[in-house]
Amino acid sequence: MLAQEILLRAKKHVFTNKSAGELSKIRGEGLDFCEIRPYEAGDDIRKINFSASGKTGELQTNIFNENKQINVVICIALSSSLHFGSQRLKSEAIAEIIALIGCSSIKQQNQTQLVFFADKTQSLFQLNNTGDALRAIEAILSWDLLKTKFDFQELSHYLLQQKKSMAFIIGDFYHDHDYSLIAHKHQANAIIVRDKLEENPNFGAELDLINPEHGGCVKANIGKKLALKYQTKLHNQDNKLFSHFAKHRINAGKLYTCDNAFIKLSQILRS
Repeated sequence: MLAQEILLRAKKHVFTNKSAGELSKIRGEGLDFCEIRPYEAGDDIRKINFSASGKTGELQTNIFNENKQINVVICIALSSSLHFGSQRLKSEAIAEIIALIGCSSIKQQNQTQLVFFADKTQSLFQLNNTGDALRAIEAILSWDLLKTKFDFQELSHYLLQQKKSMAFIIGDFYHDHDYSLIAHKHQANAIIVRDKLEENPNFGAELDLINPEHGGCVKANIGKKLALKYQTKLHNQDNKLFSHFAKHRINAGKLYTCDNAFIKLSQILRS
């Protein structure tokens, strides 16, 4: 039932005239190189071939065949930390992102695939229609995330084997990884899904903290001092993460569990 509700909301946003163009980033250019010819008035200056221009002594421009269909790969970085949320689970927010990106890409008739990565395994979905999208949404909502570990090497290896695509990497990004090779090959987008409570803890009490990866338990008294130390460390880590994304021209943004997923995702993809 929840999966169907998520899909219906996404279809309402994507397939109505009012909202259809909001996730415009997924359109891409979809251009294939054809030839080089002398520059003519009105040509797009961004397509000037400066190397060829230097050799011929006059401006040359690249000519492309338009191909609006592009390759879209949606990668979900599954981990036990996604089984958390004060408003709703992070995995539910990701399910809504899958619905929105999937429906938008399907509407534009792109070649679209979605891959779940966890514990050195992959689960692949080809999204040819909204029925395929529904099955992918049901999969993440029913996934047993406890004791699940994200395998970055598996994700990286998979993407480096794919042809050039618009790649969406979705997860909570609590680990330090190098995405430079992925960004060099693909038009990469990082959607960071978080809950505000985990970024700003204000419990002020003794808690039993359970590690969802191995089930171990530790008692901790999270007071203001410890909370501030944690926030500072996370803030510094996130600054490093966004600097890495900016350096390698990876479009990135945060989406919280309390956000309107359609509005927030539209803002991220238009940036």
